[in-house]
Amino acid sequence: MRRLRSGAAPGRTAILLVGHGSRVAAANRVLHGIARSLRARFRGYLVAPCYLEGARPGVQEAIDRCVARKARRILCVPYFLYLGGHVAQDLPAELARARARHRGLRIRLAAHLGRDARLVSIVADRIRSGLRRSRWA
Repeated sequence: MRRLRSGAAPGRTAILLVGHGSRVAAANRVLHGIARSLRARFRGYLVAPCYLEGARPGVQEAIDRCVARKARRILCVPYFLYLGGHVAQDLPAELARARARHRGLRIRLAAHLGRDARLVSIVADRIRSGLRRSRWA
């Protein structure tokens, strides 16, 4: 794992993990678990999950919470596979809204998950597991 620059002042930087959101609470707990695991990897950074729709906290509420905890920089990380309307339009609009509400806040959007070779290994594991459970392999 690469180390981040020591001058990055992690205590003033938040990492906002943004998921779609669901009315099914168990589905939303997945993102909370991912955020918990990321906190262990990015110690000193405020790591928080939030949702675009269907669950709370929403993006604006999560940003407000980060600002209340003295974050001056927020990196929004879309937990989305595709560059669809949510990632290409909705999230940038949410960030613009937050910038207008919080003067001086530096907020950026990281890349979505997209096509990453590491995801192929995960899908391959799911295929092998499904084939075994179905007794097709």
